[in-house]
Amino acid sequence: MKAFLIFLSICAASLVTAPVPTTAQGNMDSVRGFIERNAELLGVATAVVQETNSIRARGLLETATTLHKQSVGLLEQNSNAQAGRVAVRAREVIQQTISVAKRDARIEEQAVRTMERATTRLEQARIVFEEDGNDKIVARRLILESADNLRRAREQVQQHMFETSLRLAESSLALSNRAIRMLRRDGLGPDVAEEIDRTQSIIERAGESRASHDPALNRLLEQANELQRRAVRSAERGDAAIAVEQTRGARNLALRAMRAGGGAGASDEEQAVRAVALTDAVLEGARDVLGESAHDGATRRVEEAARQQDDARRALGDGDYKRALALSTSAREAVRAALRGMDVAVDPASVESALARTDDAITKLGDTIAGSDRATAREFFERATSRQREARAALGDGDPRRALALTRVAHNLARSGLSAMKDAEN
Repeated sequence: MKAFLIFLSICAASLVTAPVPTTAQGNMDSVRGFIERNAELLGVATAVVQETNSIRARGLLETATTLHKQSVGLLEQNSNAQAGRVAVRAREVIQQTISVAKRDARIEEQAVRTMERATTRLEQARIVFEEDGNDKIVARRLILESADNLRRAREQVQQHMFETSLRLAESSLALSNRAIRMLRRDGLGPDVAEEIDRTQSIIERAGESRASHDPALNRLLEQANELQRRAVRSAERGDAAIAVEQTRGARNLALRAMRAGGGAGASDEEQAVRAVALTDAVLEGARDVLGESAHDGATRRVEEAARQQDDARRALGDGDYKRALALSTSAREAVRAALRGMDVAVDPASVESALARTDDAITKLGDTIAGSDRATAREFFERATSRQREARAALGDGDPRRALALTRVAHNLARSGLSAMKDAEN
């Protein structure tokens, strides 16, 4: 489809450059020629719109078609001056139709691609969450919100609201990334975690700015992501020196992709919009963390970053996209720096109540799936039950932190099973 749209765009460009009948009022042949060229261009616009799902472009095409018919009718009535004016307006709407159709097709493609990335990342976040042995209630909240945003993104695509879908998918991706970094940070050590965070930020920015169909740049980013994953695994094994070396290698690959992508990637406006959406998600996650802690210094730094993000949003509204991108990126890095090394305190008194809540959720799920052949929900039930047993064993061993973490994993699994049953009923 992309190649076909490019071909149609070339055809449209050659027609758009046709002269406008500035003296059409007194020159019937000039007006007729202009209207005939409009008919050709309208055919191109129709073909472009048929290759997209753009509701806006379809509406514009209807308007352009109506105006073109009016200009033809006026010419047949020898109303040359009025026919010329309507034909000029028709040409403007035809050009706008093609522009909107191409833009919406590009955004739809970006939204679908981002949803695919967000889906993969969300699944990775869930796996890391379930395998984690420490209390990460905020990470669970981030994962749930990421899943909700991804669900809404899919709904918006079905309604052909592609820009909204893209923002939601990018927010989902950012939330999953935030959850994974939070879950892994404790075992990495502050210096290694900082190196890995820096690299991940650059990889995300490279993904935003690269040419989406350039195989060479995609390969560079794939290599960067793979090396970054190896760095995380090395850090988790305690090989800090190797992890730093690997993550710096990944960073260099991502920087190469950014430099090579240059102006071939997203426009300044698109990059700024994505950056603001990503920083909003990071800020929201940070406030969740701070709500569970008493780090006054981190709170001040995050609020300063929030004010900088407000400046970025104003710059975006004013059309100063480069400034908006710079401010929002700086704010995001400031938030990550403020959160780096933080940990959320665990209240031992909450373990028993958490275990009881999980027992209730598992019992409810068990009652719901009784007599049902829903394999997915049954799998959630079995996994939740297993984790709950591990939680009680950890509490018996005198490890309330691990017990709380495990029972919350079990609770999350039970809720997922209930959601699966509800979706199946609908």
